[in-house]
Amino acid sequence: MDKTIPIFEHPELDGNSFYLEGNQIGILLIHGFTATTVEVRWLADYLHNKGLTVSAPLLPGHSTTPHDLNKKKYTDWLDCVEEAYLSLRKSCNTIIVGGESMGAVLSLYLAEKFSEIKALLLYSPAIKVSSLKYAKFLRFFKPIIQKRNYDDVMPWQGYTVYPLFAANEFLLLQKLVIQNLSQVNQPVLIFHGAYDRTIDLDNRDVIYSSVNSSIKIKQIMPDSGHVMLLDKEFNLIAGQTFDFINGLKIL
Repeated sequence: MDKTIPIFEHPELDGNSFYLEGNQIGILLIHGFTATTVEVRWLADYLHNKGLTVSAPLLPGHSTTPHDLNKKKYTDWLDCVEEAYLSLRKSCNTIIVGGESMGAVLSLYLAEKFSEIKALLLYSPAIKVSSLKYAKFLRFFKPIIQKRNYDDVMPWQGYTVYPLFAANEFLLLQKLVIQNLSQVNQPVLIFHGAYDRTIDLDNRDVIYSSVNSSIKIKQIMPDSGHVMLLDKEFNLIAGQTFDFINGLKIL
C-alpha cells in the first residue's frame, strides 16, 4: 500500500452525525460505504434551506479507522439507520429517506421495513457491485486494499482504502435488500451518473423493474460520477430532488 496516500481523506471536514431542524417533513440522508456525512451535507443544507428537517447519521465504523470498519457487521448499519429513522419519526409527520451508494441500499431496506415512509431518493444506488464478490475470498489474505481512481480534488471525506471484511458485509446487505425489493411501494427517484465506474450499469434498472412503486423515476446525469452529490451537476440534482418532493403534494 502506498504510504504517501492518506488513509482518511479531508480530515479537516466535519463528517459527524447531524440534525437540521425545520418543519414537519423529515428527510433522512444516509452516506455511502467508507464515506461520512460530508457526502450528503450539500443536499442536506439545500433541503433544510427549503424548510425541511434533515437528519444524517454517521454509520458505525466510519470516520474511525479501516480496521474498525472491518469489525462491523451489516446489522450494525441497519440498527444505526433504524434508530435514526425512529428518532426522526418522533418529530416529523412525514418522512422521506434517501442516500448515496450504500446509503441508497440502506434507504431501500428502510422502505421495505417501514411502509409509512413517504418516498425514496436514491443517488448512485449500489445494489450491485461486481467487484465486491472478490472480497469474500480476498479478505482472509489482504483485509485492506488501496482504492482505485483515487481523487483528492472532490471535497469528499472518508477512507482511501477498502476494508474487505466490511466489503463482504456490504455484499450480504445487498443480497438481503435485493430479495425484498418487491416490498417497496413508495415513490422512488433514482439518479445514476454516466461516468460512474463504481457500480454496475444495470443498478438503476434492477431497482426500477423490481420495486412495486406506482411512481418511479430514473434519471441519468450525463456529467456525474459515483459521488454525484458532490459533483458538478449537484445543483441540477438538488433541484430535481426538490421538484420530486414538491410533486408529492406534501409541502
